[in-house]
Amino acid sequence: METAGDLIMLALAGAVAGAVNAIAGGGRILTLAGMMALGIDPRIANLTSTVALSPGQIVAGAMAWKGVRHRPRLAAHLGGSVALAIAVATIAGACGALLLLATDSAGFRGIVVWLVLAATTIYAWAGRSTQSIRGSKPLARRLFWPVITILGIYGGYFGGGNSFLVLALLAASGLAGAEGGAVKNIVVAAVNAGAVVVFVGSGSTQWHLAIPLAVGGVLGSMAGARLFGRLRASQIRPIVIASGLFLAGWLAFR
Repeated sequence: METAGDLIMLALAGAVAGAVNAIAGGGRILTLAGMMALGIDPRIANLTSTVALSPGQIVAGAMAWKGVRHRPRLAAHLGGSVALAIAVATIAGACGALLLLATDSAGFRGIVVWLVLAATTIYAWAGRSTQSIRGSKPLARRLFWPVITILGIYGGYFGGGNSFLVLALLAASGLAGAEGGAVKNIVVAAVNAGAVVVFVGSGSTQWHLAIPLAVGGVLGSMAGARLFGRLRASQIRPIVIASGLFLAGWLAFR
């Protein structure tokens, strides 16, 4: 049974994760660490965290969409259709969620340490990779759709570091800087929306944990969306990387 202090800690973790997701991504690592510190099964913690953070990510995505200029120009970068890119991301997120539900708790516990390490590695790699991708030749449109589908499935299944992979895809498609970051928030929100529909329908969500995380996540996402462009990802990246390495080590030796 979680205490009031535990629930307050989850709300604070959700606020920090929501802000981190809106600015740079990687918040899932923080909430997963917080829930597992309370003894929650990793698989349940993962899907509950997805549900809890989705309202904040939808808020960040909506605020990003409202602030995006030259929307017709985005279609040229997003495979020709913004709406279709969002639809594909949503469906792929739902497929990833179904894969997670098909994975038993013991199986997920066995691979979660590698997922956390992969997410942390992606996070650490993302800064320099996005910079190098910006100046490269734009990604062929025929490659955009399979890549965004794979990222959507991964996002629905686990999602750690997925923001950076989406950001790299957008940079490779010609969207970088603040515009790429804003569209990243929109795509990630769509992926999570698809996953949430599946998770809520499964009845596996731990609502007494999800609600404080969600409240904190929405407030943090609103703050992060307002700070977007003022803070650099490099300013918070070391904290998330350290958290990911600590969580991976704890999972490996517990």
